[in-house]
Amino acid sequence: MQPGEKRVMEFETRLQLRGFKNEPTFTRIVENGTFLIFVHVLPNIGLIRPGMIEEPAVRRRFGLPEAPRIAKLEDTAATAHTTPDRGWATTAITVSTSVEQVAIAPGNRVSDEVRGGRRVARFVSRAPVHPRFSIQSARYAEKHRVHQGIDLAIYHHPAHAWNIGRMLTAMAVSLDYFQASFGPYQFDHARIVEFPGYLDFAQAMPGTIPWSEDESFVAGQPKILDNITPGIAHELAHLYWAHQVIGADMEGREVLSETLAQYSSLMVMKGLRGEHGMRNYVRNALSTYLAGRKSGGKEPPLVRVDGEDYVTYHKGAVVMYLMQARLGEEAVNRALRSLLARYKFKDAPFPRSLDLVAALRAEARTPEDQALITDLFERVTLYDLKVVEPTAVRRNDGRWDVTVPVQARKLYPNDQGGEMEAPLAERIEIGLFTAHPSLATFGAKEVILMERRLIRSGSQMVTFVTDRRPTHAGIDPYNYYVDRNWRDNVRPLTDPK
Repeated sequence: MQPGEKRVMEFETRLQLRGFKNEPTFTRIVENGTFLIFVHVLPNIGLIRPGMIEEPAVRRRFGLPEAPRIAKLEDTAATAHTTPDRGWATTAITVSTSVEQVAIAPGNRVSDEVRGGRRVARFVSRAPVHPRFSIQSARYAEKHRVHQGIDLAIYHHPAHAWNIGRMLTAMAVSLDYFQASFGPYQFDHARIVEFPGYLDFAQAMPGTIPWSEDESFVAGQPKILDNITPGIAHELAHLYWAHQVIGADMEGREVLSETLAQYSSLMVMKGLRGEHGMRNYVRNALSTYLAGRKSGGKEPPLVRVDGEDYVTYHKGAVVMYLMQARLGEEAVNRALRSLLARYKFKDAPFPRSLDLVAALRAEARTPEDQALITDLFERVTLYDLKVVEPTAVRRNDGRWDVTVPVQARKLYPNDQGGEMEAPLAERIEIGLFTAHPSLATFGAKEVILMERRLIRSGSQMVTFVTDRRPTHAGIDPYNYYVDRNWRDNVRPLTDPK
């Protein structure tokens, strides 16, 4: 084909197993729970990275050249492509299945009838879609709830009904936040569709979220962390971040999908739990990131990630949560709305992670905030914040003199695998509480005060006068910062010697 030439392709895809084989076997088509995605039915044209041998030693053994690397952020020519490199489309999908089963595919169901002993349903998209889709079929039970003109639906195994109400509520709360904060939702429906537990994940498709039975459907009641609501919020957020805006196929592309979906999920939870109830959610992301750092390999800055999930998902969540704490939630959402206004449903050039950074910088009003954006997105930055034996002394007027000894450092990893210390002079939260902030019952009533104080490198004393005696004191007590040892941030008060 010549550049710019267009052709129409007709093809037939057949998935067929001959005989049987030992594990693993193909479980996408089973007696009650077919789950196919676009890669099973569409041909790939040209070279694709997922099918390549990546290991350098193996490539050398077969006489292959060095594997092509993902485009650098500076390669603006790469903004002409996304991944999969298909741009925007409309879809019309017809599914034929067993007569007793319900067929699901992205788009509006425009017909559903029995013909020749088969059930045949047709789905047509009424909004532009990125051609990533799923096809599912099973003997589903259905639960619907119309919310703000959107048909919320759960398709599930009839025996897996106990979390359906919570799931529908999570969908409604999430879409309310996203539409108010980012803009209109592009479909008149949102579906969660169960698939068998041979696979264990959820994945956002246009208006439809395939979800493993082993996740929300059979989950128990939460003790501390509600995993159902943030999971649903994350996947629905992809209907904006991946299905309205798609990043260019280059370094940092996952920031515009996974990092922003993580942020969106945290904001939904913040609306439900309040700021004081978010520590365990943010700390969970921080802990997963820190565990990922131990896996080895040089960590890239957030804007240059290329498959490092511990950075994209988990550090990204902490970074964006700190951004809304510093710039303000509305300012961050305003930046995201500007990104959507510029790139929503647009073809090339596709956005880079640097476009997100530029939108945030446009909302940053102080040199301190601009420097923080550099540290969080364009460098790998670690903090080491610690409280040492805080005390409280009763005054003659009945109030309390509270002293919080703090030790603080800021660190940049170097190319030799070590770290170099950088000057720290940032205003960071110091909190005084009547309970530990990690408790499931912790809330605003346990907060005596929370103030941002200028914290410098080294040891220092931070003092307060309070009406109540605190039981705990902490620096960065809600884990806004990428602190490599968050466990020493909050300490119980001790009696002065």
